[in-house]
Amino acid sequence: MIYARSFERGSSSQAIGKRKTGVATLTMVMVLFFVMAMVAAYSNRNLLYEQRMSINNFRATAAVGAADAGIDWAIAMLSGARVDTNCTAPAAPAAADVDFRSRYTILKADGSYDVPHYGGAANNLYRTSCVMTAAGWDCKCPTAAVPEPELNYPSQSAPIFSVAISPGSGPGLLQIDSRGSHEASKAMSFDTFGNYSRVAVTLGLVRALPVPPVATITVGNQFTSSASVVIGNADPKTGVTLQAKNDGSQPTDIFLGPPGSDADTKSGFPDDPRAVTFFQSMFGMDMATYKRQPSAIFVDCAVECTSASIATAVANNPGRVIWIEGDINLSDAGTMGSATQPLMLVSSGKVKVSAQVNINGFVYADKDIEWQAGAAGAVVQGAMVAKENFTVLGAFAANYDPDMMHLINMGYGSFVRVPGTWQLIPTR
Repeated sequence: MIYARSFERGSSSQAIGKRKTGVATLTMVMVLFFVMAMVAAYSNRNLLYEQRMSINNFRATAAVGAADAGIDWAIAMLSGARVDTNCTAPAAPAAADVDFRSRYTILKADGSYDVPHYGGAANNLYRTSCVMTAAGWDCKCPTAAVPEPELNYPSQSAPIFSVAISPGSGPGLLQIDSRGSHEASKAMSFDTFGNYSRVAVTLGLVRALPVPPVATITVGNQFTSSASVVIGNADPKTGVTLQAKNDGSQPTDIFLGPPGSDADTKSGFPDDPRAVTFFQSMFGMDMATYKRQPSAIFVDCAVECTSASIATAVANNPGRVIWIEGDINLSDAGTMGSATQPLMLVSSGKVKVSAQVNINGFVYADKDIEWQAGAAGAVVQGAMVAKENFTVLGAFAANYDPDMMHLINMGYGSFVRVPGTWQLIPTR
């Protein structure tokens, strides 16, 4: 019996020893697992940091991209047609649907710009905004006294930009301030949220008529008339009524210069102006480049166009160049252009006037201008230029208008970025 009890006591001691060994082993394994987890977490720390950095870089890059898109959008809009409050060109514009440039800039006499303000405060600039949707940019061009229009924000994250226009530092210059964000939900108020990028750039106007004509009628070759002609230029700074290489006017034609001027207010060209430099000397660039400028409305007249062919283009694009590719016949009576928004029509071919069309503005023909008998009684207020010949077959009256020429010279053309002016403005 003594032996048996000793045996039982030995077996119990061995079991206890095994349990102690198992607990120690389990504790050691848990400690090793914990150390491994710490090592793994420490090893992944850089990966987590890089992920956060990538997200931030994506947001910042998208915000700068949106702001830059706002700059390009504003440049395009400044050379565009009439727009509504959604910044789109309606098929039948209402009276309030003025062009973007007229809505947000005010041209001054010296060629510099002022801008309208809402609420009468000098710092309150109108802001136009666009948000990206599945269908493209959804934009708002406010006309009421509000700083930032409401947009139809999508529920998902989407890029957005907001643009303000302010005067530049001299004639023909504008400052564009564009704020962009990677998502609309964070950009509803750019004054409240700080996660946006702000880009500014200076724009310069490439003038559509950098060298206005000094004469009411300018003809590269022959001016001839078989009906009564009355041409006036009361502007003391220019004073030329007819400038032509060959003058075939009748002795009965009347040329009226500024008060006190000599009766002969006509002049000729010292050299043949019909070379390729004729167009360049007036417009500052060759024809191929000129017709591609953003502010030029291209009208294909491979088959001779009529007044009806360009009526919509003229009505919907005040302050822009109407480029006629081919010949045109102004065949419908009425008025084209006005004192505040004169017509600028440039044709690569012939221009015929066959109806009583009162023209307010500037007309250029790279070939001939023909004033037909049906146009008798119509009046030109502004200036006309024919690279080749000018033929008068019906009673013709024209007056040089220096104010219209100044307005076209200072305010018509395309805005482009001034090199070296791009800047990324720090935000909060």
